[in-house]
Amino acid sequence: MKLILLSSRAGRGTSNYFAVVSFFLFHIFFTSSFAQTNAPVTPPAPPSAPTKTDPFSDPLIKQIQARQEKAVNGDTKETKALTADLEKWTKEQPDNHLLQVYLGSVYTLDSRDAWPGPGKLTYLRNGGKLMDAAVAAAPDNPAVRFVRAIDYYELPFFFGKGPTARDDFQILLKQIDGEVKTPYVLNIETQQAIYYYAGLSFKQLSQLQQAQDTWQRGLKLNPSSPLGVKIQAELEKMK
Repeated sequence: MKLILLSSRAGRGTSNYFAVVSFFLFHIFFTSSFAQTNAPVTPPAPPSAPTKTDPFSDPLIKQIQARQEKAVNGDTKETKALTADLEKWTKEQPDNHLLQVYLGSVYTLDSRDAWPGPGKLTYLRNGGKLMDAAVAAAPDNPAVRFVRAIDYYELPFFFGKGPTARDDFQILLKQIDGEVKTPYVLNIETQQAIYYYAGLSFKQLSQLQQAQDTWQRGLKLNPSSPLGVKIQAELEKMK
């Protein structure tokens, strides 16, 4: 009889033990499943924009740069020939805003070479409109903005384009630093050219400290390059 009672108590104790364990296991499973089901879903990160190479590395653009330099140095035949070619290319590639901004820039050279009169002003106005339209259509393309910035910096001060050039250079510097997003990766030479001309633009507007800071940043990229030597010369003038 005692054995039966002990056995009966042991059975009840075991049943109670398994009941408690089962309750806790069910509670843990249910709570875990509920938490997983109701956990906030983290959306996948958007794919990063593909990077694009420096637009100035394009062979055609290099050719245009070389020809434009001749035009800037007074070669009027080259100016007319480059104008004709750019007019043709922009018609063939209406979405190529770098060609468009170069055409606008060359129009300002045509204005320089034109006889005094309405035609001179027309070239200048058309050049400005083309460059402004190109920058508006491709604001994240630093090459497009850089061509306009240099052109407006080079224009006589009384045309009032100095502040626009300065604003362009400020955006370009932010694009280099990553503050303003751009899919383009600029090479060191282009970056240093931006620092060099940005410093000149700031100096033109009597923002001397900003000019000095900009040149010092550009000099660090490559002190021994031709642009580095030019930057160093500008810094020496400020001492």
